[in-house]
Amino acid sequence: MSALKQRRYSGDLDGVTAELQERVRQAWQERGYFKVQVHGNARILTRGPLENRIAVAFQVDEGQQYRLREITFKNNRAISNVQALRDLFDIKDGDMLNVAQVSKGLERLSDAYGQIGYVNFYSIPDTRMDEDGRTISLDVDLDEGKQFYVSSINVTGLDEHRPRELMKEFLLKPGDVYNQRLLELSTKRLSAPESGMLARCQVQQDETAAVVAITISFLRCSAQ
Repeated sequence: MSALKQRRYSGDLDGVTAELQERVRQAWQERGYFKVQVHGNARILTRGPLENRIAVAFQVDEGQQYRLREITFKNNRAISNVQALRDLFDIKDGDMLNVAQVSKGLERLSDAYGQIGYVNFYSIPDTRMDEDGRTISLDVDLDEGKQFYVSSINVTGLDEHRPRELMKEFLLKPGDVYNQRLLELSTKRLSAPESGMLARCQVQQDETAAVVAITISFLRCSAQ
């Protein structure tokens, strides 16, 4: 309650109620109550020119509290090391099920595949419940897609001599396996706000050829 009260919310009453309801649901799901049901009811206490004060009441049906039994993976061809995939999740077998930790692990899984060229990777988690043991198993089905390579790197917004110098700072080269993390690091290295230059990278995919073309655009900006 304290955390919810410290925030300000925007939108109509129904929208704010729905947002609060979702936050309450997430709080319970981070403590093992995977099937929690939350219903909210709100009313306006006072109206003002800039903001209103509201009161919200929630009915929470917790349901059973679950622990994580295991996380398994299937269709993981590019990364065959199952333990390496499992280590991307902070939550351990036997821990109270925490959906926030699971979501973070799925994000790390996507990032790991993005660093080896699988830019269209996505995962589909499926849950298996053991009601007697009050445990949940998570089966993660991986759709890796194609592995992409860098076909070309083009530079715009600079004179003809500068691109060749700047490419020494770029961590990807044509022919390399595409790596989203290296692209982000390269963009940071090329940007120099203090000198009035800002780099922006655009990536264009060719799904058929499984390649990406990278365009680096340099924009002039005002130093802060």
